[in-house]
Amino acid sequence: MKMDEQQLEDLLTRFTNTLRVTPLDLTKPEDEKLYVTGLHGDVDAVARLRREILRVEGGGVFLFTGQPGSGKSTELQRLRRDLLLKGCKVYYCDLEEWLNFNAPVTLSSFLVALLSSWVDQVGTLHAQRTPAERFITFLTKTKLIPENLKLDAGAGPIKGQIQFALKTDEDFRRSLEDNLKRQLSSIVTQARQFIADLVVDLCPHGQKCVLLADSIEKIRGFGDESDKVYESVQRLFVSEGSALRFDGVHVVYSVSPFLLEQNTQMAASLGTGVVVNMPSVHVFERHSRHPDDKGVAAVIDLIARRFPDWAQVLTESQLRRLAQQTGGDLRDLLRAIRIVLTDDIETLPVTDAMVEYALKQVTPSKAIPAEHVGWLARLDTSHEPELSDKIDGKLLQRYLTTKHVLVYLNGEQWYAVHPMLHEWVRERAKTAAVPVANDPN
Repeated sequence: MKMDEQQLEDLLTRFTNTLRVTPLDLTKPEDEKLYVTGLHGDVDAVARLRREILRVEGGGVFLFTGQPGSGKSTELQRLRRDLLLKGCKVYYCDLEEWLNFNAPVTLSSFLVALLSSWVDQVGTLHAQRTPAERFITFLTKTKLIPENLKLDAGAGPIKGQIQFALKTDEDFRRSLEDNLKRQLSSIVTQARQFIADLVVDLCPHGQKCVLLADSIEKIRGFGDESDKVYESVQRLFVSEGSALRFDGVHVVYSVSPFLLEQNTQMAASLGTGVVVNMPSVHVFERHSRHPDDKGVAAVIDLIARRFPDWAQVLTESQLRRLAQQTGGDLRDLLRAIRIVLTDDIETLPVTDAMVEYALKQVTPSKAIPAEHVGWLARLDTSHEPELSDKIDGKLLQRYLTTKHVLVYLNGEQWYAVHPMLHEWVRERAKTAAVPVANDPN
């Protein structure tokens, strides 16, 4: 397609600026028109969760999980919008803003982060005491926070006073944990009373109060610390889960799908009903490398809603390849298209070489130990986790996090090696003489 240099630059700039990866806020009309219904299949698990929250009286715990890059946070925002339309009071708490996700999480730091985020979301109410004042009273009365941290409701948002210490000060977090251990029962009891008083102020007419606690699945650590971090999350939700239930408040926690797989009774022990699982978009047919035309079409619709003129830049076959080879990972798809747009583009549509370069940029690393290659090849053939004495669940979680392995949920949950590594893994396994079953696909 011929156009002058300025027209080309304007087109590419407009396209680039539509490819943001932040979650959509569906309470905003400009974001709602970008939302694609049924992107994750025909079963609307979010609608099921909404119905359960609306029907269940009192307080409940609900679990929301999903593959990184699947659009999970946008679906949480859809849940928020739908509940607001039903008259609920809903507060979205992104705990990534409050917790150090590379350090083990404790019950004390988690509670302080969750309640701080909630109070920050509430802001100011027409009540005798502000939520910030109530919260500071709770923290000082219980002596949960170190005495040297002087909080002042009149000194600005709680966020500025607590957030930095939670994320960066290991001594502060250790002090929180020591103080909680000395008086666990008392602090949990007083925390529940603080919450009950806050709910009275927030919901004077008996509305349902819902907290959406997002990003917990990102708590994973790196290197030698990763096992400690993961075990701390298990302890929080499995051993200490009763402290995460609050009377009069429905709390939706986003957690790693692997946490649920490793602890199959966790949902039941927390009293959870519906568990929402957001997999990668189904760009492949079940247990196959064959394209799922419906899933691919939904991804193309997602791009078209953001930028109706996309066909001036990419051919349909190029966009289909980008959708399939990023494995249904929406975050990587948007990133790959942005990389295409940074190339030295003189004419349109872009070249296939530009698309291939972008795909290589978002492909997971090939720095895979030889002893893992055969396991990945077996997983990619059977579409099962293929765990063993040497390949445990923590290793699978690591490869899910790095997106070497993707998980889908069309029909039933199944696993596959990232599309850009599929052939490479199988060839490496053959070279290393690792036994691999014949691939039926």
